[in-house]
Amino acid sequence: MRPPSISYPVLVADIGGTNCRLSLVPEPDSPHRPLARIGTGSYPTAEAAFSEVLAGVEEKPRSAVLAVAGPLDGRQAQLTNAVWNLDGPRIAGALGLGQGLLVNDFEALAASLAVLGPADLVTLVEGQPEPEGVRLVLGPGTGFGAAALLTRGERGMLIPTEAGHIGIGPEHQTEERIWPLLAEGIPRLTVEHLLSGDGLVRLHKAVARASGMLEAEVSAADVSRLAHDGDPAALMAVVCFWRLLARVAGDLALTFKATGGVFIAGGIAPHLLPLADRAAVRTAFAGKPPMEALAGRFALHVIKSTDAAEQGLTAIAANLHRFGLDDPKRLWFG
Repeated sequence: MRPPSISYPVLVADIGGTNCRLSLVPEPDSPHRPLARIGTGSYPTAEAAFSEVLAGVEEKPRSAVLAVAGPLDGRQAQLTNAVWNLDGPRIAGALGLGQGLLVNDFEALAASLAVLGPADLVTLVEGQPEPEGVRLVLGPGTGFGAAALLTRGERGMLIPTEAGHIGIGPEHQTEERIWPLLAEGIPRLTVEHLLSGDGLVRLHKAVARASGMLEAEVSAADVSRLAHDGDPAALMAVVCFWRLLARVAGDLALTFKATGGVFIAGGIAPHLLPLADRAAVRTAFAGKPPMEALAGRFALHVIKSTDAAEQGLTAIAANLHRFGLDDPKRLWFG
């Protein structure tokens, strides 16, 4: 029996808690063509948003591969940080699609690791990567996500996680000083509470309070801008952010034994990259007693490409079998 395949043109969408980017892939082996970037909160449903965008598109899609920032339940998914509930068959009916596939947003990013090149990356820690080692992608955005890509020859397997919701505690003297402020009003402090846009703001407020500075009402973009301008509280918040991000990346690398490399995705890290203390990042990432020898083999990169998820979705659409997504019982609808 031939494995299922996607009919072209294919609508691909990276659906986050804040923004949704839609593109069209006209035919196999062609790059994705951007259609629109919209606010997830600007429409009551995904169907309404997609219908409006596609109304102005001459070449209509026959299929869709949609990446969702939230856990999947069969052919449905609920955005973790937005109201959209995505139902595969319902979307197919609304858009007149014959086929479709829902994947986790970090599954799409993990798939992109198979097609991204050196020009798409900035290396923070060289490590000793193995060609067929497990590759791990993670990153802060509206929330925090992580997924792994296992490859054996031409076949791979994507492993989504809910790593953003694991607990986290202080390990550094500076962290211990601000931790009670970070945890204030939160029954259980998780990775996502700190390594996300809201997390960067939370770190900034905690640093300001601990230092006796004025607590300004700022957004994550404001903290980034202030840090680049030399604001002390913002700079310290970014230092803490990078240390925590590197520590969590190293911990998850140990969890997956990610000898193929660790890749930081999302929009926050590239903006803060010029402020990263690479020596401190390397120490937090690889300082894992008693596993320093193993942790020292892990490489750490930042994905600077802004369309990595779309590249991953395009690769998935081209070959479901390559990523272990050719099982109709998992996510296929039609």
